[in-house]
Amino acid sequence: MNLLQISLLLAHEDWVYTKGWIVTIAGFLIVIIALFILSTIFRGVAAYFKKQDAKKNEVKEIKPVTVKPTVKVAEGEIAPEVLTAIGMALYLSTNLHDEESNVITIERRATSWNDKNYGVRHWKR
Repeated sequence: MNLLQISLLLAHEDWVYTKGWIVTIAGFLIVIIALFILSTIFRGVAAYFKKQDAKKNEVKEIKPVTVKPTVKVAEGEIAPEVLTAIGMALYLSTNLHDEESNVITIERRATSWNDKNYGVRHWKR
């Protein structure tokens, strides 16, 4: 008997069909169980990293520091700390950027990347 005759004989047997269904259902269950296990693992890993991130980003209470002026200021004068703060604000607001000419200076150069001789439209026949 050759292989074709054996397969034709087995195709008419009832137990061949039931074993095929068993293999199909078993494969389906294996895939579902594997997906469930993987999703459980991924959820656990995500929860672990969220917990680590929460620990790292905990806000610790900082007690406010009160600064007592060291220099006595006469009435009608401005304290040196205030003058320093005003000066720094003015410096930061006026000297933000360098002045630029707003001129783009890109020059086209001939290289093998943009050479017209290598273009797709110019086929040599």
